[in-house]
Amino acid sequence: MRKRLIWGSYVKLVGISALVGLASAFLADTLKHVTAHYEDHILETIRPYRLLFLIFPAIGLLLIFLLRTWLFKKKKNKGIKEIYETLDTRHNQLPAYKIPSHYINGFLTVIFGGSTGVEVSTVVATATVGAVASRKARMPLRYKGELVCAGVAAGVTALFGSPLTGFLFALEVIARRRITKTNVISVLTAVGVARLVLLLLQDKPLFVFHTTGWQWSALPYILLLSVLAALMAVLFTKSVIYIKYKLGAVPNDYVRIGAGAAIIGIAIAILPQLFGDGYTAIDEMLEQALKGSFTLPFAFTLLAVVLLKPLISSVTLGAGGDGGVFAPSIVIGALLGLLVALMFNHFLGTQLVVENFVVIGIAAVLSASIHAPLTATALGCCFTGGYVIAIPVLIACVVARYVAGTIFKDTVYTYTTAP
Repeated sequence: MRKRLIWGSYVKLVGISALVGLASAFLADTLKHVTAHYEDHILETIRPYRLLFLIFPAIGLLLIFLLRTWLFKKKKNKGIKEIYETLDTRHNQLPAYKIPSHYINGFLTVIFGGSTGVEVSTVVATATVGAVASRKARMPLRYKGELVCAGVAAGVTALFGSPLTGFLFALEVIARRRITKTNVISVLTAVGVARLVLLLLQDKPLFVFHTTGWQWSALPYILLLSVLAALMAVLFTKSVIYIKYKLGAVPNDYVRIGAGAAIIGIAIAILPQLFGDGYTAIDEMLEQALKGSFTLPFAFTLLAVVLLKPLISSVTLGAGGDGGVFAPSIVIGALLGLLVALMFNHFLGTQLVVENFVVIGIAAVLSASIHAPLTATALGCCFTGGYVIAIPVLIACVVARYVAGTIFKDTVYTYTTAP
């Protein structure tokens, strides 16, 4: 009798996990494509008119503020910390309104130039799908975490087209030390359903980098890139903590929005590569690097974007934008890797494979930013369509994670005290 009850609970968990995976995959996929469409359209429309860059961030931040005030119960979105609070307590729940709140606010933040992405908005929204499903299906409270992780895993799978990345992110970043057999079953089910959704929709990967084999002679440069990636990740983490704290202390909401919008607007007017999630900038600058010869102005532009992206992303979040560190880490890492490879190839005559270093940079900065080397390795490999450079990517992720953790033990997800 007891075995029958256990199997019955497993069957119900798998069934609900599949439904959560289906809903979360569609939610993540629509948010990704709708945001990318309008972000690209707005950027191309206003690019010739630089003064409009000064206006659009203010429009986006003001709309988000008004929606939070009138529609979303004046509750600020706290990102992945909301998920941790839900998993750590029996009473704290992710209310259903968090789904449209993060979906709409993430969309508005990015399309109006806020220098972040929809990844964290998607993660919290899909976690809420799992939490709501747990309540509606009257699942045992012990399965709440399983369904939250299932939603997140499906959402991340849909965002990047990588089931392994979704699986590892849910366990390494969300579940952390709560990994159980039922957790793995739930996440695998949701990831499998999300993968089927992507196949049916014929979804394309976010990036496709044409990497080639690597040589051990490149290892010193990979290690250097790993250390630089760790330093950039720590800079980013501390910037988010400090700037959000300072802007959050501004008593007048409109002053905070105005100040944040002005900083963002000036930055994206000077460097349009900082507009939105910045994924278009990666493609454009990589194409320029592969087609043209090395120039110092191009190198300085790369350096400026790498250094300013964490600061402008932090201002976006501090001024009320919805997002997180995922997309900025990808952009910082890609352009840092590109810069390192180009500099060594030009000044030292090395023959580093530029696209290899772009992928390694992405994975290393992400690993150091969220302290998740396995997730970052899987993401880096998914951008290459295989595991040709899996070893250097893994080495870079582990080194970057270790260096970043040695310098500063927290991530933006785990810090608890003011700077």
